[in-house]
Amino acid sequence: MINIIDHIKLLFRKDKELYSSLFRILGFYPHDITLYRQALSHSSSAMRGKNGKKMNNERLEFLGDAIIEAVTSDIVYHHFEQKREGFLTTTRSKLVQRSTLNKLAEEVGLDKLIRTNGHSTGHNNYIGGNAFEALVGAIYLDRGYKHCMWFLRSRIIAEHLNLDKMASKEMNFKSKLLEWTQKNRLEANFTFESTQQSKGEPATFHSEIVIEGIVCGKGDGYSKKESQQKAAKEALNRLRKEKKNLDAVLKAKEQRTAMEEEIISQPPSVENDETTHEKRNKPRRHSSMPKREPERARSEAARKRDNKSNHDEKSGNVSEPRKEKQQQLRRAARKQTAREDVIAEAESKAFAQNGKDDPTENQ
Repeated sequence: MINIIDHIKLLFRKDKELYSSLFRILGFYPHDITLYRQALSHSSSAMRGKNGKKMNNERLEFLGDAIIEAVTSDIVYHHFEQKREGFLTTTRSKLVQRSTLNKLAEEVGLDKLIRTNGHSTGHNNYIGGNAFEALVGAIYLDRGYKHCMWFLRSRIIAEHLNLDKMASKEMNFKSKLLEWTQKNRLEANFTFESTQQSKGEPATFHSEIVIEGIVCGKGDGYSKKESQQKAAKEALNRLRKEKKNLDAVLKAKEQRTAMEEEIISQPPSVENDETTHEKRNKPRRHSSMPKREPERARSEAARKRDNKSNHDEKSGNVSEPRKEKQQQLRRAARKQTAREDVIAEAESKAFAQNGKDDPTENQ
């Protein structure tokens, strides 16, 4: 009934062609056509509002991006009831990424309604995808959330997308690469720079993926995300197909981890160090007494043997063979005693001389 009334009103509209085109895309007629004109106006266009201010679709694009993410989250959540959060997040990312939205804009014919300053909307830019987000933002302001849900579920996903097929298709090269580097404990990071083109042209982005200090992939695109995806895809292909690149990365990792895993010796114990210090600083003994005492003990033993032999001789208790043997022992003992006395005397003189030369004796 509502569509019949809107169709009757269309007969009296000025922008009949725009209303009809939007109806073919949306499945319903717009109420506030101004919102849709703004959604279809690229920032390079010269469209101005009633107040004379320049209009473009950037604000509606911001709003539509949030609405699309909310709606697709709901759809994916109920479609894949047994899947985990990580799977749902990845699937949603595939649905809302700019390349998918850009393709949808072309399939529904939205790209033909976009107003620009004459520059081509082709060459791999995302003017169509941005306009698609702005269109959803316009639907939200014009008709509300329920119409956004119906449009995306019934007119877009049901007719142009296969959720199961998209979920099984591996498209996030960046996530796949980072998962591999984390699993193998490799250091990886993206670097990027943007280049502003001439007025009205979108900026371009250049990204590089650096793994263990080695540039493994490069990519260019009209968004940071696109350039990083291309760089990650190139890195995966090179690491998989060119063995020298993988070997270089692994060698760089070995050099880095070798420094990190270097064994550090335990610090010395303070107690042991102090004990060693005390022993080192303990004054040395220069007295000759400890060394001469054994010599004196040997001399005393020899003299006792001599006295005992003399006593035995005087008492006549010694036999001839034994007597002769004792005499030999006495002569050997005298020689030994004389020798020991000479050595003891030399040692005594030497120690006495050292005591004079040692500076610690005077302290």
